[in-house]
Parts: sequence; C-alpha cells; structure tokens
Amino acid sequence: MADNWNILGHEWAVDMLRQHVARGETRHAYLFAGPPGVGRRTLALRFAQALNCERPMSAGEPCGLCRTCKQIDAMQHPDLNVIQAVDEDGHPKEGGTLRVDQIREVQRTLNLKPYQSPYRVAVFLRFQEANDNASNALLKTLEEAPAHAVLLLTADNPEQLLPTINSRCEILRLRALPIEAVSAD
Repeated sequence: MADNWNILGHEWAVDMLRQHVARGETRHAYLFAGPPGVGRRTLALRFAQALNCERPMSAGEPCGLCRTCKQIDAMQHPDLNVIQAVDEDGHPKEGGTLRVDQIREVQRTLNLKPYQSPYRVAVFLRFQEANDNASNALLKTLEEAPAHAVLLLTADNPEQLLPTINSRCEILRLRALPIEAVSAD
C-alpha cells in the first residue's frame, strides 16, 4: 500500500494509527468523526487491515494484497463485523436506526477469540443513527472490551453521541479536503 494507506488526506490520522499498531499501543475504541464522504469508513477498514494483515510491509503498514487485507477491504473477513442502521425490515439503510439487538449480537461475537487474525474488529457505521438503547448497550463493551477486540465507530459529529461513549473512545476528527487537493489528483 502507499505511504498513506491509499487514502487521500488525513495523513496525521494514518500516521497516528500506524504508530499505535507499530508500538503495540492500540486503543480498544476509536471514533472517526467527520462529514459524510470524508473517508471515515475507508480509514476504519485500512486500520483493520493494519491490525490484522498477514504480511505487513512494516509494522502498521498493511500489504493490501494478502487474503486478510482483501477480505477486510470487501467487508467479508470472519473477524470483522460491520454494523449499520437498518430499516423496519432489517435491511441496511442510511437514515435508518442502529438497534440494540444489533449491538447485542456483535457483543457476543466480540467475546469470542478471533477466528484467523490477531484482532476482532467491529466497525459501527454512522453511529449517530443508534437509538438510545443501542448506545447504552454499547457502553458496557466500551468499558470492558476483550483484549483481542477493537471497536471503530464512525459519526458525523461526536456531539451527536452520548458523552460517555465519546469519553471511552480515541476521537479522530476528520475534515473535508480543500477542493484543490481533491482535483489535483
């Protein structure tokens, strides 16, 4: 992978996350906050690759080519859970509701040992869509996450979440890139 995990912008965030992996200082929970389209999900998936890559180019630098990296990129890895809001029928839907039963299901999974990688990673997309029961259910896991689990939350703005959730996460505030930086590519 490129120096910046093939992510345009957010060099500071990639560098910090890479160092957490390289130094063995990975936190149990991170919150990637910023406006839609800024790359929160991509950053979370690259971080999951950095944590679990089979053949890292260096510590915290995923290869992007091994089976694990490809499965994580496709959100199909057995040690990766991607949780997002759903509609009334339980189908993923932006603007839907992230429900307590979804949180409880991932909690059961997180307590299991990883299947094939060092870490189980749960990515909660658009966590601001979680209802109050779901938010409160996640608090216990955030307080007592298993050592082999890393929780990655994405949200538009940390202020949309319960203060107790924010206090248990390392918050990375991602900003939209200037138009010049995007159009230069």
